Amino acid sequence: LELSDVDVIMNYWNRLELRKNLGPVIPHCKEEREEWIRKTWKERKEGTAYTFAIEALDTKTFLGTCALHSVRAINYSAKVSIAIYDEASRGKGYGTDAMQVLLKFGFDYLNLHRIALSVFHTNPQAIHVYKKVGFKQVGVLRETDFVNGTYVNDVVMDLLAREWRTMAQNDE
Repeated sequence: LELSDVDVIMNYWNRLELRKNLGPVIPHCKEEREEWIRKTWKERKEGTAYTFAIEALDTKTFLGTCALHSVRAINYSAKVSIAIYDEASRGKGYGTDAMQVLLKFGFDYLNLHRIALSVFHTNPQAIHVYKKVGFKQVGVLRETDFVNGTYVNDVVMDLLAREWRTMAQNDE
């Protein structure tokens, strides 16, 4: 991520359609997003998180972000998150591709053993992508967030390195 990405991020960040799938819907100003980008640089240097911009390969258009965060070196584990900001760019394989690259980075370069995530049960498109790349549902945290007047559940999923490697071998 670069500070030059912040204008594109701000085109989408405060839209309710995006925020309702990511968590708190409280709007952020441009300076807060710039602070967040700077924080991602610090976390990368510390080895606690790795946040990347997602771009279309052909046009270099900024599409969203993905991250390995909460990296716990002693346990070889991390959490993953991804967001395609523009609704028109969803359903075109960008999220699947970004997730596969992120998993390869996590398992083959950071030597992670386990990568986990949580996703609102009201986001079936994301759940589909996560299952497609190998994640398994391991639980549900009930009524964790209040979104659009109702409580939603967090679906907890994870993937182990050996499961990912088996899937990768079968895809070859």
